[in-house]
Amino acid sequence: MEKENTEDLLHPSMLQIRYLTELAKIGKKRGSVALIADTCGVSHGPVSRFFKECMGVGYLTDTYEFTEKGTQALRTYQRILKEVGLYLERIGIPEVEITEKTRQLVENVDYSLLMTMTRNSGQVKESRNQQIAEEETSYYLENVLEKGRFDVGIAIYQLGSEGTRLSMANNGFEHLACIRNNNRGNWIELIIREMHAHSRIDGADMRGRLSSLKYEDQGQLYEAAIREGKVRIPLSACRFMKTRLGNVKGMVPITVTCSVGKAHMPENTALLMFWM
Repeated sequence: MEKENTEDLLHPSMLQIRYLTELAKIGKKRGSVALIADTCGVSHGPVSRFFKECMGVGYLTDTYEFTEKGTQALRTYQRILKEVGLYLERIGIPEVEITEKTRQLVENVDYSLLMTMTRNSGQVKESRNQQIAEEETSYYLENVLEKGRFDVGIAIYQLGSEGTRLSMANNGFEHLACIRNNNRGNWIELIIREMHAHSRIDGADMRGRLSSLKYEDQGQLYEAAIREGKVRIPLSACRFMKTRLGNVKGMVPITVTCSVGKAHMPENTALLMFWM
């Protein structure tokens, strides 16, 4: 994704981007708002209100014609949708989940961060001698990973599910994390959020926040420090692999507990996976 200024852009939903896309297809004509609403499966009101907002920022004229600014904005939105979809495909997200995960990212993540994410694979040095196989962590850290800060997508799976079933712990973190690699060390930093789940025993609603996280390193469990709503796991504890598409995937077994009032959810052992 090309570097560009996105500070002045509206941040529409994926459905609202579709309104603009449909308008660009049919052009200015009588009844265009109603036609777009019918095509997108919504009532007339949401389309009309959004187009008025677009008029206010200079995307559309009062006759629903695109201005130069509006045409450029739509191209940027469409490029973001495409690049995020390709990024999710590269990191191994199942095809049936890509549309929904694209919507979540596009609607909830700053555009500049999305651009950084989709360019992440370019931050990894190419090596002709690297094969599609598991790499030693020490080699990866010393010879492949650049210095700096890199945003990564994460998912937490049930151990033994072969990467197909998400763990309850997946709800306890933002799904964008970052890798930091500098002279002071290297680690992956996760952002904690409220966890929401239902009891497997009686179906009761359970809410809470992470109270502890342990990571496995060479068969031993170590407790990670939690500070200011973030938790760090050293990259030396992680195992790295090259995917068949040439991207880097990292993983580390973790065990988490979550506080719910004065109680605690049972320890949940899972596999944290992240993609670059």
